[in-house]
Amino acid sequence: MNSKADLAGKVVGVQDGSSAIEAVEKDAATAKSLQELKKFGDNVTALMDLSVGRLDALVVDEVVGRYYTTKKPGEYRVLEENFGTEDYGVGTRKEDTELMARLQKAMDEMKNDGSAAAISTKWFGKDIIKK
Repeated sequence: MNSKADLAGKVVGVQDGSSAIEAVEKDAATAKSLQELKKFGDNVTALMDLSVGRLDALVVDEVVGRYYTTKKPGEYRVLEENFGTEDYGVGTRKEDTELMARLQKAMDEMKNDGSAAAISTKWFGKDIIKK
């Protein structure tokens, strides 16, 4: 498979309750073309079904997908085409302004010195840090 169009007639997995369901359903043409959108309680079980051929593909957050592809090289691959993007963040209590400032400073420094990119590449096989 090389694109979302290649999912036509295929069984595609998603984690139940995840944003992946909404992302697939928003792409009405692709969603209608699927044989089945199969929901799983967790991504690990879905990945096991993908490995043994009970699924043709799995829609997961890029971070999750890339993490598992680095753990089992050659078994999975991440397509360049996607169902949309989401931002991730760090939450703190509203009154923890000093902690938030220190976290932001550390993240900014890691982006600037390249260590965030190095960590991303190590764990996800690609620099996926938003610039």
